[in-house]
Amino acid sequence: MVKEFKISASSCSEIMNVKGLGKTGENYLKTWYLSKKYNRKKEFFSKFVDKGLMVEEQGIQMLSNIQGMDLSKNEQWFENDFMGGFPDVIYNGMVIDLKSSWSIFTFPFYEKELPNKDYYWQLQVYMAVTGLSKASIVYCLIDTPQPLIDQELKKLYYQSGGKAEDWTPDTYKELAVNYKFTDIPESERIKEFEVMRNDKDIELIVERVKLCREYIKNNFQ
Repeated sequence: MVKEFKISASSCSEIMNVKGLGKTGENYLKTWYLSKKYNRKKEFFSKFVDKGLMVEEQGIQMLSNIQGMDLSKNEQWFENDFMGGFPDVIYNGMVIDLKSSWSIFTFPFYEKELPNKDYYWQLQVYMAVTGLSKASIVYCLIDTPQPLIDQELKKLYYQSGGKAEDWTPDTYKELAVNYKFTDIPESERIKEFEVMRNDKDIELIVERVKLCREYIKNNFQ
């Protein structure tokens, strides 16, 4: 028996197409149903996700240093009848979620508004399940962990033809600097985007979850 569908904060954008579920939402539900029915988890690997998980605590500490706050990782899962989520940090009545940028070119130096709409929906879920009214996405630019640097440079080595004579220690050092950012002041490696609670959009998420449940009932059960 497959349990009743709820949307997780991290996946909320998958079902929030402006015209309904759309193909993206339908495909998400197909994957979700298979996962729950047969007790399997779809594997997903990404260097971006790996880095985010590996440097999460560093990001929390960096934000603490810059803003003079004593932040710690949230360890509680929150949910209601329709959605659930695991916020990174809850502090002083505010939800904070951290995103680790891969490079200086993916860090939102110039952005004035939240550059990724997907994260907007993620924060609305967090606010809905925690009962809070303020949230923020904080982008962090943190040194890439050495195992990931080695992995990336190994790829570059083979892509270059794997010629050892072209891959000197100086070459390695020159390329490795692209993955390290401590020469940039910490204050320039943090970018925060605040998002306020929107009860109309939270209700829209609820309605979309109901639509998902109806879709599952009509197509899979």
